[in-house]
Amino acid sequence: MDSVFVHSMQEKARARHARIGIGIWNADAELIASLQSATEFADLLLVGEPCCDCALDYVTTKEPWRELVRLLAEGEIEGAVRGNLPAGRTMRALAKQFDVKVKRLALLELSGWSFLLGPVGIDEGETISDRLGLVLGGARFLQRLGVLPKASVLSGGRMEDLGRSERVDRSLAEGELIAARAREAGVEAQHRGILIESSQGDDIIIAPEGVSGNLIFRTLLLLCGANSYGAPVLMDQVFVDSSRARGDFDGPIMLASAMVGMREDI
Repeated sequence: MDSVFVHSMQEKARARHARIGIGIWNADAELIASLQSATEFADLLLVGEPCCDCALDYVTTKEPWRELVRLLAEGEIEGAVRGNLPAGRTMRALAKQFDVKVKRLALLELSGWSFLLGPVGIDEGETISDRLGLVLGGARFLQRLGVLPKASVLSGGRMEDLGRSERVDRSLAEGELIAARAREAGVEAQHRGILIESSQGDDIIIAPEGVSGNLIFRTLLLLCGANSYGAPVLMDQVFVDSSRARGDFDGPIMLASAMVGMREDI
């Protein structure tokens, strides 16, 4: 996907201008002020404890992770963004409220190339089923946007490295199997081994597990200057995860609002 994809998402968000809740936790005045620019894309509701005078609507609560998912479940907001809430507490509250296993893919843009990356949670992607689910879920997400996705499945070595390590052998076998099953399901997928550079231009990149996926995400974001638009959770409701490593939340709020509009178009 090229930068036209992100531009189309921005247009969807402006057109829909959905009611989006965002979690706020120990925020300073600078963070609160930065949210004003995101009102271009959504009608915002801050959930937490704003530290200062705030012109935006907000709900005060001691447990914003619980309140945010409650508001989403009861339809008081159309979508939600984690904001700077603690990841563990928020994902556990989300999983409990909606009875789901949380699976998410980060939307990144680097030098005009847009793609989904996962798993990005350190406790995600441990099994073949988990990673295959990310490929198939990401493909469905993109297909609804008119993209015929190509997926790259990564593993711990090159195929010629077979026999060097039991751990690498297992990783290679799993990568081959995930790609094969994705193709059986109708998704164009290739096992790239450890050669992440050969994934350039593809629409979905699947890391060997969540720790390596998180490291790839942070490297791209903090060292390579990639733009992150948040990580949509693959579920019926609209929930976009967001890294606390970012300086603003315009991207995740834009993505959440666009996803609300996208679901209405289906």
